[in-house]
Amino acid sequence: MQVLKKLTLENLRQNKRRTIVTIVGVILSSALILAVIGIVTSFRQMMIDFEKAQTGDYHEMYENVPADRLQYLEENVHIDSLFYSKPITAKNLPDNIGEEALETYKLYQHMPYPASFYEKIDELPAGNTEAYNVYVRYDKPSQYEVYREQILDALSGDQHVNYRTNSGLLRYEAGVMGDAALAAIISLAVIVIIIIIVTSVFAIRNSFSISATERSRQFGMLSSIGATPRQIRQSVVFEGLVIALIGIPFGLLIGALAVIVLVGIMNLLMGDMMAASVPVAMPWWIFAFAIGLSLITTFFSSLFPAIRASRLSPIVAIRGNQDIKIKSKKLHTPRYINGAFGIGGVIAYKNLKRSRKKYRTTVISIVISVATFIGLYTFLDYGQHTIDLQYEQGSFDLIVSRGTVDLYRDLTKKFNLKDSAYYIQGSTRIINVAFVEEEYFKTYAESLGIHNADYNKVAVLIDRSMSQTEKGSYEIKPMYPDLKDGDDLEVEVIEWHYKDITLDDGSVIVSQGYDEDDITKVKVNITKITDQAPIGFERQFSTYIFVSENYYLSELTKDPDNITEFFANNIDNMAPIMEYLDDLDASGTYDKMYYQDVKEAMAQSRRLILLMSIFLYGFIIVVTLIGVTNIFNTITTNIALRSKEFAMLKSVGMTSQEFNRMVRLESLMYVGKALLIGLPLGLLLSYGIYNSFAEAIDFGYRIPWPALVISIVAVGLLIGVIMRYSVKQTEKQNIIETIRSDNI
Repeated sequence: MQVLKKLTLENLRQNKRRTIVTIVGVILSSALILAVIGIVTSFRQMMIDFEKAQTGDYHEMYENVPADRLQYLEENVHIDSLFYSKPITAKNLPDNIGEEALETYKLYQHMPYPASFYEKIDELPAGNTEAYNVYVRYDKPSQYEVYREQILDALSGDQHVNYRTNSGLLRYEAGVMGDAALAAIISLAVIVIIIIIVTSVFAIRNSFSISATERSRQFGMLSSIGATPRQIRQSVVFEGLVIALIGIPFGLLIGALAVIVLVGIMNLLMGDMMAASVPVAMPWWIFAFAIGLSLITTFFSSLFPAIRASRLSPIVAIRGNQDIKIKSKKLHTPRYINGAFGIGGVIAYKNLKRSRKKYRTTVISIVISVATFIGLYTFLDYGQHTIDLQYEQGSFDLIVSRGTVDLYRDLTKKFNLKDSAYYIQGSTRIINVAFVEEEYFKTYAESLGIHNADYNKVAVLIDRSMSQTEKGSYEIKPMYPDLKDGDDLEVEVIEWHYKDITLDDGSVIVSQGYDEDDITKVKVNITKITDQAPIGFERQFSTYIFVSENYYLSELTKDPDNITEFFANNIDNMAPIMEYLDDLDASGTYDKMYYQDVKEAMAQSRRLILLMSIFLYGFIIVVTLIGVTNIFNTITTNIALRSKEFAMLKSVGMTSQEFNRMVRLESLMYVGKALLIGLPLGLLLSYGIYNSFAEAIDFGYRIPWPALVISIVAVGLLIGVIMRYSVKQTEKQNIIETIRSDNI
């Protein structure tokens, strides 16, 4: 066995290029695994730190525990640590707690006190006889319910002891009472890790398959002098172990650096949006987990080639023709191959037909890379679209609603808001009608190509409604798909009626409603159907008709009690506007007014989108690099294994021109077959990812054309460059020495 190990190490040294590329694949795989887990644990630690800052470092609190029962807590073996505070009563309320807040906490008896509500006491004075609140940390937080019952039984007596559970801390420390956001992140991390492992297994497996094929003659000779199949298997697996021992430590180092950099970027971009800064949290177990996954990946990558190598008979292995399958019908060469590429093309075609396994290995490498890239691109595209929908509100800096038209005109004039508009919502149902500031509406209509018109008779329709499907998901589609420019659309106008209702306590509320008799149907001629929304409505997913505030159909109700909205964009200095609105709000002039500095909120949203893009694009790049190393390793080694064949062809008179034709045809066949399989497979994966997003919200499936084009161009260039590089390497070899040599 020692001889086989030495031969394995020598083989790795002699084939430095393949060894380095395989090690790079292991490095990228282990680095990516550690980085994904490290980001999840860092995010989890941020939530733990936030909960500790908000409520304190405890799992449960026992309230008003008499002094003579404190020993049951102090001596409990399941309690890791504890501290005390004085009970909060109406007589000793802290400054930051009002009586109303105290009543709320009395009502919700198990709600944890915030850290600011109590003063922590680590040790009690000797001989104390008072009751205290006791805050405890359990040794096994997941067993908190069992421990709590035991403690309450021990504390039972004349006085009932209430407990308060720090559910937030338990949620993140022990994984109980699951959190939806953390669960989503963990689920995403699991999917990402599965993609990494699958991609890595194919990449590394191909390398070991090539190595086993290359060493088949060596294995055959060793078998003929007594080496057992088990020893042959162990030799290939040992090669994988050596690769792993070199690659995994570097991968862990790069992965740890990646976590540090990504956490720094996250804090830089999102520091003011998050509950707390994200710490770099990489406990020892994530390194062990990453090492374990990487070792498993490498082991299974080498296991199957090892089994295949051990099953070869010595004669077949020595002859080295185990991958050569010759059938005369299959080796028949079409005439167009000979006409287009000459004898070089014919030889290339026959070689690919008879060496199907080597050819298939390269094709599979390309197929996996293409399909993975298309799938990840789709994931990024729909993920970005979902983030845009959730966090982007539109191209405006300021929103004010439930004010008056006079207020909006005053804002426009006072602060010289040129890019602004106000809207009054019509009293309609099913279809929304918005009356737009007359001057802005004219500008908006002209931007749609409507010129020299009576703008008080123009109606613009945006028809993109979000509705819930039977499956519970949401989809965006037009309500009137067959409607055309110039068609009439029936709008139901509501006349609201109001009624005073006196409650039992004597208070009076106003009830708003309507009957079927209060509905008037009005036909509106639609001048233009468009997706180009006016300012403020870019992210609205409802069917809207926009008309001028002085629209000619008086039947369309413009009730002053309806909601009014004002949007403004391109504001250089928001501070004086917000100060002015704050003063108005404080004065009570507009008791229902709402306003927001959207510019700052949008800046935060864009930083979130940028952060997600960094994560997703980074993931795509690394996974693509794993695929590229796989393709490079497969092609270069296959070409190197054929160096003797190339030398023989040149020795019998093949010209450089014919040789180049042969290489070009092989490249075309690699690219053609890989894309014929990889593109449909990638589209299938893309559609599956679309369906997973459609369970929440359905944007409609979009063919990822950019990914398809990038894949076609990238694969063509990559195969061409790698093939040319590999052939150049063989051209440097001496023909006679290459023919005599048994090794590459």
